[in-house]
Amino acid sequence: MLTDSSIAISAKDNFTQAITTMRNANSSFNKDLTGTLEKLNELNRNKITLKVDTDRAKSELKAAEKQFLATGSAADKMAMEIASEKYENARRNLDLVSKNARQAERDILNMTDAVSKADNRAGTGKSTGIAGAVSAIAQAGLTKMVGDTVSVMANTLVSSAYGSNTGTLFESALSGAGSGAAIGSMISPGVGTAIGAAAGTAIGAVNGAVQNFQKEDDAFKSVVQESYNTIKQSQSELLASGINIAAKREQDMGSFTTILGGSEKAKSFLSSIRDFGNKTPFEYDQLTELSKTMLNYGYKQNEIIPLLVKVGDTASATKMSTEDIKYVITALGRMKMTGKTTIEYLNMLLDRHIPAFDYLAEASGKTKGQIVEMVSKGLIPGEQAAKTIADYMGKANEGSMELQSHTYNGLKSSLEDAQDDLTAALGQGYIDESKKGIQAQIDWLGGKTGSALKEAYSMQGKFQASLENMQKDLEQRALTGVVSGEITGNFSEENKSRLKQLAEDYKKSMMEAAKGNEQAEIQAAQDVEEAKIIAANEYKATRGYQLQLEADKSLIASIREDTGLKSEYWNAGYTMQQEFTKGLGYKAKDKIVGMLGISNAIKSPGYSGMVGGTGSAHSSGYVGMVGSSHATGLFRVPYNNFPALLHEGEMVSTAVEARSAKKNPSVVISGNSFVVREEADVDKIARALVEKIQKAEMIT
Repeated sequence: MLTDSSIAISAKDNFTQAITTMRNANSSFNKDLTGTLEKLNELNRNKITLKVDTDRAKSELKAAEKQFLATGSAADKMAMEIASEKYENARRNLDLVSKNARQAERDILNMTDAVSKADNRAGTGKSTGIAGAVSAIAQAGLTKMVGDTVSVMANTLVSSAYGSNTGTLFESALSGAGSGAAIGSMISPGVGTAIGAAAGTAIGAVNGAVQNFQKEDDAFKSVVQESYNTIKQSQSELLASGINIAAKREQDMGSFTTILGGSEKAKSFLSSIRDFGNKTPFEYDQLTELSKTMLNYGYKQNEIIPLLVKVGDTASATKMSTEDIKYVITALGRMKMTGKTTIEYLNMLLDRHIPAFDYLAEASGKTKGQIVEMVSKGLIPGEQAAKTIADYMGKANEGSMELQSHTYNGLKSSLEDAQDDLTAALGQGYIDESKKGIQAQIDWLGGKTGSALKEAYSMQGKFQASLENMQKDLEQRALTGVVSGEITGNFSEENKSRLKQLAEDYKKSMMEAAKGNEQAEIQAAQDVEEAKIIAANEYKATRGYQLQLEADKSLIASIREDTGLKSEYWNAGYTMQQEFTKGLGYKAKDKIVGMLGISNAIKSPGYSGMVGGTGSAHSSGYVGMVGSSHATGLFRVPYNNFPALLHEGEMVSTAVEARSAKKNPSVVISGNSFVVREEADVDKIARALVEKIQKAEMIT
């Protein structure tokens, strides 16, 4: 074994790849002069490497032989044998590569003779033999090298200037010209080179155009799939958003119905709130929250919108945040509800750049100092102060909200409100219809079926719990048995014996572990884990587990059978995938089919492209099936839509014709004599005749 390992490693490192390359080359370049020369060069390079390896192996063998003669030890003898095998392996492979190199030389001579004859027939007067062949090959190889270099450079430069499509087209054309020129040079330098280059250019240009079309087609299909995914995702997100908005507004309707004392009042008020929000920077949800706050502080329904206008104008002029607006509403509301004007409430307004003391001074004709003193003494009624401040700040900032609504941010806010209204309509439609189904399901679950299902679900839950209890019980008993040595529970005799052995092992391991033996600690832990495995395996053998297993298998079979009833049950994903594979050629599919000469069967929605399909079979939905050949006939078609390859001159009979032919055979029996020795011979003769007739029918 050591000898084989050494040989395998040596062969892989030094010449296995070379031999593989040589064999591949033999099958690919038998009649290709250029390829054969390349193969010869590769073989010669490997001959040099193998010669070095062989010489090294020979030296190592001599050293090993000398060492063995000196010591006579078994180890040195084995080393000598390994060295001998290594040397023999290297020598054999060197001989093999040398033999193939000589064969390659003979192939080149044969091909150069053919080239020479072609040259003589063409009157070129060129030199013959290996020298001429090598010259032609060198010229062809040089042409290809130059062509490849130029094509790469062209692709880089032209792609940079005109884009990748033009670069690909240019590169492919130049590469084709180089390859064509190389082929032409081998046939007839000069004229052949020019013709080959021209043909190669044309083919390369076509190839480049095809590559460009493929890239464009891939890009087109990618856009189609991405657009579809984007639309579906947008629809899903829009519906989810619409449901959330509509559900929130439905809750608002219930809330304001309670606050305002009627659904009609709530409906009218919320409608005015939505209109107000669409014309101002306020958002609907913000307005409903502020309205609730104001109603809680004692403002009447008809006072809400006017106060919101005043607060909104002030907020737009002073660049208040949503949180600042809440503080302003809170300060005014507390003054109105408590009937008190306090420094605390007024400072809440001052912090939001509302000069509340100035407004009160201007309205009362007093100085600001006097107002501060009156506020400190509680002499200014809160409700009056709240109204005065609201009126003055509204007048001071009148129109600011209108100006704000025409700015970018204002228009964006109004657009979002309008979009929310539209999205809410989608959600409301879904909610209205979904509520019917939800109510129907509630009624169904509360009826007879629901009651019956409760019992079934209860039994199912009980069964699942029993399985879990059984699994836990077996594990607990197995672990108890290992730890205590008392084996109980429904274990097989084999597992009971195994648990007893584990208990003994565990006891010994624990005794050793107590002495500080770490390996014993590991073994004790392993005994515990093995007990768990025994319990798990025993659980799988229980009747309950097996019943669940059979139920699962039956479920899979039912799914398979039911799903296979109609292709629509399972092929939705497949058909969708096929749609995404259609590219730019889809619009021109009829022209493509005609141009390529493809049968009209490919256009069928059923057996698309099927060989051997029938008209009625196209409705089955099978795609791409290819039938088998039955040149010697087929006694009976085994199933519907059976695909088959038909041949010229054959005839296909209908089922009626086939049955008629089978039922009414023409049979002539002549030249036979039957000897009946007993009654059983009659049945034997009859059976033999039937077999003969059936065989005759099959042949004819």
